[in-house]
Amino acid sequence: MIRGDAEKRPNSGRPTLLSTRFRAAAFSLLLVVIVVACEAPPAGPAPINLVIWVDTPAIGASLQQRVVPFMRDNPNITVKVFDQFGKIRNGDVSTAIEALTNTDLSPDVVALTNQDIQLMSNPTDLIDLHPYIFQQTDFQPDDFFPTTMESFQYRGKQLAIPSEIVPYVVFYNADLFNSAKVQTPGLGWTTSDFVADGRLIEAKAGKKQSVVGFVTDPTQALVPFAEQFGVVPQDGADDPDARWLDDQRTAEALQWFVDLGLTQHMMPTEQGNRSLGLWFVGRAAMTATFMDQRNLLPPYLQRELGVSLTPTATASPTPPPGWRFKWGVTMMPRAETQTSVYYMSGYGIPQASRNPDASWLLINYLTRHLPEQPEHAYVPSRESLARSKDFEALYPEDGHEAYVRSVEVGHPIPVWPPAAQPNYDDLSGALSGSVHPENALHALRDRVQPILQVPPTPAPTPPLSG
Repeated sequence: MIRGDAEKRPNSGRPTLLSTRFRAAAFSLLLVVIVVACEAPPAGPAPINLVIWVDTPAIGASLQQRVVPFMRDNPNITVKVFDQFGKIRNGDVSTAIEALTNTDLSPDVVALTNQDIQLMSNPTDLIDLHPYIFQQTDFQPDDFFPTTMESFQYRGKQLAIPSEIVPYVVFYNADLFNSAKVQTPGLGWTTSDFVADGRLIEAKAGKKQSVVGFVTDPTQALVPFAEQFGVVPQDGADDPDARWLDDQRTAEALQWFVDLGLTQHMMPTEQGNRSLGLWFVGRAAMTATFMDQRNLLPPYLQRELGVSLTPTATASPTPPPGWRFKWGVTMMPRAETQTSVYYMSGYGIPQASRNPDASWLLINYLTRHLPEQPEHAYVPSRESLARSKDFEALYPEDGHEAYVRSVEVGHPIPVWPPAAQPNYDDLSGALSGSVHPENALHALRDRVQPILQVPPTPAPTPPLSG
């Protein structure tokens, strides 16, 4: 029996030729699998979708362009720019952040101005960025223009990183200056120079061409021109009585301003600022406005020229046609002092962000890189960028150093609720000569005091965790 069993199982205890071949084939297959696995490229980073929320049209249009190279450098990240212009009640960004939380458009990054930060009813909607700053070993707070980082702080927390500074400057029509043989203004000019230049260009134009010396939006011009006379309006929270409107220097500034139209006859004003159209068609010697309006036409003129107004985030938009004359830029003219105002925008991360680390990556990129085109222009908040050759190359116009210089000597626009901002009705009586400027300022004070004196809405107490 034993032998018979042995006969049935010859070669027992030794591998057969078939089993040897099978094992060799299995080993070869395993080796191929291992080699292929080693040679296969590693899986790329998971795709990330970021939503960046903005309510300032100029910054929104700039972002549409600037996120394109970021997405090229980070192919796994898609950025959607969500423009909410005109949707914010009382300037309170908290309402938008909270309303969008847990929706498909819940923002990962919020673009907001220095005014937005102070008008938020719940600043804790944004995370403190200090941990990211400390982790970013090459982040240099001293590289930012003075006070810009502080403008986005709340109770010791850094709620946003400043990125864009938009100063108020004077643009001049170099063609009109040259044809009138008037020297174009330098950075150190005075209010007397300003008036003399405007009146002389008007006179030299004669009857052949109807030309005016200066046009601007009076509601925007009140604060920057008042500052030339030594007035520095405070934030509403610091000056709820609007004492700057009682300052005699403010009355003198407004008197000087309205006299540009009433006495000097060099500044027409109309309801709705229709006189600003004279600048765009080349019939005004000068205009004062914010830098982001550099070389831009208003929408109604763009439509007449058939320019598309729908840029996308996937390709650089076609630049709109610029001013059809040679032009330059200079600083605000000096009266008692020479200064300016500016507004700032920066970027914060909401508490509800689904991708805070990728959001910081985007913020770090936006604050370190210049735009590829100068449309919707601004001064970078990092001084190293603002003083770079690349920044200079973006703005080749005469006097371009006025942009950076205006930031150096200027002040942030005072923070007031939207309802407390001066409007045309506040100034129309003074501009027409029917109301003395001092009385117009007192009426404006009486209107805005109740708005400024309303205590801010307290932030809700966050629920206890755990």
